[in-house]
Amino acid sequence: MEQRAKSYHSQGLYRALAILRLLGKASTPLTLAAIASELKLPKSTAVRLLLVMEEEGFVRRSGEHPAYSIGHAVHEIAEGYRPPSMSDVAAPVLTRLADQVGFTANLGVLEGPSVLHLHVAEPQRALRFATGGTLDYAYCTGLGKLLMSVLPEDDIDAHLPESEPYSSWTASTITTRAGMVAELERIRQAGYSVDDEERNRGVTCMAVLLPTHGTPTLALSVSAPSAELEDPAREQLLPVLRAAATELVARPGFDAALDPLRTRMTVA
Repeated sequence: MEQRAKSYHSQGLYRALAILRLLGKASTPLTLAAIASELKLPKSTAVRLLLVMEEEGFVRRSGEHPAYSIGHAVHEIAEGYRPPSMSDVAAPVLTRLADQVGFTANLGVLEGPSVLHLHVAEPQRALRFATGGTLDYAYCTGLGKLLMSVLPEDDIDAHLPESEPYSSWTASTITTRAGMVAELERIRQAGYSVDDEERNRGVTCMAVLLPTHGTPTLALSVSAPSAELEDPAREQLLPVLRAAATELVARPGFDAALDPLRTRMTVA
């Protein structure tokens, strides 16, 4: 009997939610007959559900021949909804990656001549690399170079310093546009990028793209002491990074968290 009661109430809830979805998509209020017909409900059932939903403010009845539309309670709930931030979505994946490989994990997107760090996770070890704020230069970082590599060549100038030679942070920093164009071609061929002590001496960064479609493009990287990220280690790390990037894109809330970034990049 208890199971039958649960099934009955669940069915009523499903039907009420179906009514809300139907009214939410409608451009004008819908009559009882239209609601019952569209959802294949007995009119008596639709009447009972609409009565309760009206009393609770989820639907509004209007007109001489009553028609129904979304009520104030739905709008109040919608106004309270806040989509997850990209940092919230990325945190579990980047934290697990940082602890797995022992390196600092970063998620970034291009913003003008800079990389905007959306989330940074440091490993549980005494030696770690901390980013210097939420923005860093694009031309001398693994994230920045990788993100520029997917752009047409004519579009990269917006993400480079205004004049050459670019500021040289170390002996390895690329300081000319010609050098950057050649570097971006190498990155396209390899499918990943490396900042080999170009931003900070003793620090190497390796980055991969997130497998998304459209804009903005995001990239995932790890930063480590250079001695721990030489060629043999890079080969072993690459599939781990790509697996983490794929996992991140598949996480619930990722698309919703991407929408504010799309708006931000469009405005910028």
